Amino acid sequence: MRLELGNYQVYIIAEPAASTSRASAAFTLEALDRMSVNGTLMKPRTSPSLPKKAGARGRGRPKVVDDATQRARIVAAARDVFLQGGYDATTMDAVAHRAGVSKKTLYQLFDGKDALFAAIVAAHRDLMLNVPEGVDERPLEEALASIFRLDLDEESERDRTALLRLMMMEVPQRPDLARVVFRHGPEESRAILARWLAGQAARGRVAITDPEQAAGLLMHMIFAPIGFDEGGPRFPALDERRAHATAAFRIFLHGVVPQRSRD
Repeated sequence: MRLELGNYQVYIIAEPAASTSRASAAFTLEALDRMSVNGTLMKPRTSPSLPKKAGARGRGRPKVVDDATQRARIVAAARDVFLQGGYDATTMDAVAHRAGVSKKTLYQLFDGKDALFAAIVAAHRDLMLNVPEGVDERPLEEALASIFRLDLDEESERDRTALLRLMMMEVPQRPDLARVVFRHGPEESRAILARWLAGQAARGRVAITDPEQAAGLLMHMIFAPIGFDEGGPRFPALDERRAHATAAFRIFLHGVVPQRSRD
């Protein structure tokens, strides 16, 4: 039988009982909305969307972490793994697990252990020598104290020493690693310091004709207490390092000949 309800034509395939009436047909508005005029099924009516709560994240793919943040996370994890087991015992699997990334992601950013170790050395370099913003306006001795990181706290000093110890223990056994450490550590540090000294010479603050040579001399003076003795790697305590560096700054900047003897 056919029922006409407004603009809808609804076909019911059933034998009508005597008591059946149009009103007794069990059709809901939802069922009717799914039919067209010719009885063709239509899409069901969708419920209106509720407004999202402020700050709520929608469904979909997780937020992508940029490469710089991912690299920093991996380098920090690799540092811990290298410190715990040394170079030979460290695996890319262990680094990926510690960093919470897949091996595919790890290899997209670092092609192997040498690249990871180079990144660790580069990050460690900032704990050895770094030219911060605004340092050019400070007195020279204060500027050098900041550049050579005499402002480190005890925790950062421990991190600095731990990484130095790792490099000093690994490098003698691996010439290839020695080249990595030198290139990303002392060589780059010397270039950074030479550029800064050249800038100070251009401003007339220091009388230096060879910034590269001056940078090398100053670095040798500052880092001389770091080395080996009969007990292995030797590192001065923070107070000792500060006292030694301060004396070296004064000799570098003012020399040892009294001013009246130079006149």
